Amino acid sequence: MLKRKPNHYFVKTDLELLTQLFEQLENKGIHTLQDLNVFLKNTGLNSFNDLLKFITSSECSDELAITAEAVLDRLRCASPKRKTILTSSIEVGTYLANKLIGHKQEELWALYIDNSNHIIAEKKLFQGTLNRSIAHPREIFRWAVIYGCSGIFIAHNHPSGKLTPSASDLELTESLRQAAKMMKIDFLDHFIVGEGQYLSLREKNCFKVL
Repeated sequence: MLKRKPNHYFVKTDLELLTQLFEQLENKGIHTLQDLNVFLKNTGLNSFNDLLKFITSSECSDELAITAEAVLDRLRCASPKRKTILTSSIEVGTYLANKLIGHKQEELWALYIDNSNHIIAEKKLFQGTLNRSIAHPREIFRWAVIYGCSGIFIAHNHPSGKLTPSASDLELTESLRQAAKMMKIDFLDHFIVGEGQYLSLREKNCFKVL
């Protein structure tokens, strides 16, 4: 299981993460590709959708689920098909919706971009139930300063699949909007994603005035 402290996780290297996954599979008696093939057939996993459902079900141990989701995140980030420039809400929303599909815990992510809309970095900032006290603008904009970015996209997932923003979502959005204005960094949008779909709070004019 990933080592953690309250509100954040220590990031493992790709090799450490894969080694952890293989060790957990070996603990389940899967030592070869043939063993893995038998396991997939016995559990009825015939597609990646089946795999995601298994990872998020009670049949999968918590430790294996966390590791498998982390590996899938790394694979998505490493995909050569991922654009380095995202120029529209549709592109950003679709990318983030695909990135967070199947995650059973709420997560807050930020995409940091430069003046030419190139992605400088993408970072998972928080995991667990989000509210203004936990998802504080201070942490989000600290990384904006470190990366020297000009703009930020924010996204968090609703594991239920319901995209309706909560009062906390709207309050967080307004806090980020005010902080961005003060720091002269463009707060471009806040997306809510779930089950492969997304909601753009900017497009829906959901920026709440406190």
